[in-house]
Amino acid sequence: MYGLDINFLKDREVRVFEARPRARGGGATLQGDRRPLYLGLAAALIPLALVGGYWAVTRGQVNQLQARSAELDAETAALQSQLQEISGIQQQIDLVRAENNAFVTVFNDIVPWSALLQDIRTRTPARVQIVSLNQTEGAPLEVDPSVVPPPAGGISIEGVSCSYDAINDFALVLQRSPLLQSQTVAITQAQQQPTLLDPQTQGRCPGAAVDDPDFLIDYSIGSNITSTPASQLIDELERQGTVGLVTRLRALRERGVIE
Repeated sequence: MYGLDINFLKDREVRVFEARPRARGGGATLQGDRRPLYLGLAAALIPLALVGGYWAVTRGQVNQLQARSAELDAETAALQSQLQEISGIQQQIDLVRAENNAFVTVFNDIVPWSALLQDIRTRTPARVQIVSLNQTEGAPLEVDPSVVPPPAGGISIEGVSCSYDAINDFALVLQRSPLLQSQTVAITQAQQQPTLLDPQTQGRCPGAAVDDPDFLIDYSIGSNITSTPASQLIDELERQGTVGLVTRLRALRERGVIE
C-alpha cells in the first residue's frame, strides 16, 4: 500500500494582511446608536428634576409660613395679654365712673329747702299769709315716666288769704317757679272762715277798706318738687343764696364730671 505524504506548510501561500484604517464614520455610528439612550435618560430625568424643584420651592414656602405662623402666635399672645390689661383698666374706669355718677346723683337730686323756701317767700303775694309748709310724697303724674322723671317729693302750703283772687294769683306765680313742677301746682282747698277778721287782734287785710268786713280764707296749695337735676339749676340756686351746693356743682363741672 502506498501512503500519502502531503506537506501543507510547503504549499501554503503566505498572505500579508495590512491593517486597514478604521472608518471615520464608525464612531459616529456608535454615537448615533447611543443617542436614543441619552434622550430616554433626559426624558426620565426632566420630570424628576421638575418634581424635585417643586418640592424644594414648596418646602421653602412651608418653612416661611411656619416661621410666620410662629411670629403671629407670639404677636397674638402679646395682644391677648394687652387686651386683658385693657379689660382690667376698663373695669377700673367703669368703677370710677359708677362712683362718680353716684356721687353726682346725690348732688343732682338735692333741692335745698333753703332755696325752696326763699323762692316761695319771694313769690308770696301781700294778701296771702303762709301758716305752714310740709313735705309730701308728691302727686303721681299722668305722663310717660320715660319722658318726665318721677317727682322728687312734694310740698303742701297752708295758710290764710284775704281773697280768692289772691290765692289764685299765688298758685299762678308758683307755677313759674323752676324749683316746682308747674303742671302739679294746684289749689287743694280754699274755704272762707266763719268769723270775721278782728282788727284789734288779727289786724286787717292789706288794701281792704276800713268799712269793708274782712273775712279770712283758709287755703292749701300742693305741688311736686322739680325733678330737674340741680346741675341744670345752678343759676337759680345761686339767686336763692345756696352758695355751698352751687360751689360744689361748679367744681364738678370744671372737672368734667357733669356737663
